[in-house]
Amino acid sequence: MTEDLSLLSDRIRVLLNPEHGGTAPDSAAVEHTLTDGYAHALALEGERKQAEKRIHSLAGHEEHGPELRALKSRLTCINTDLSQLRDLLRVLAATL
Repeated sequence: MTEDLSLLSDRIRVLLNPEHGGTAPDSAAVEHTLTDGYAHALALEGERKQAEKRIHSLAGHEEHGPELRALKSRLTCINTDLSQLRDLLRVLAATL
């Protein structure tokens, strides 16, 4: 990823809460940020699928317990990040 999720989320929040008199955000900036956000969401979905695939391949093998725990933890984080990003993108898309 070229842009950290927290930076992207901050960009979205700035567009949703402009500090310059409450004016509507520039539609070009919104569209650009939506494109970046959707790309990030797709990357997270890909990462989630890879983690799920690896979890399934390791399931039932006790010797992979630590890796499974780490993957499950990462999967939880991915799902949380993806849900929060989708919520922000939904709200931002509604401003167009």
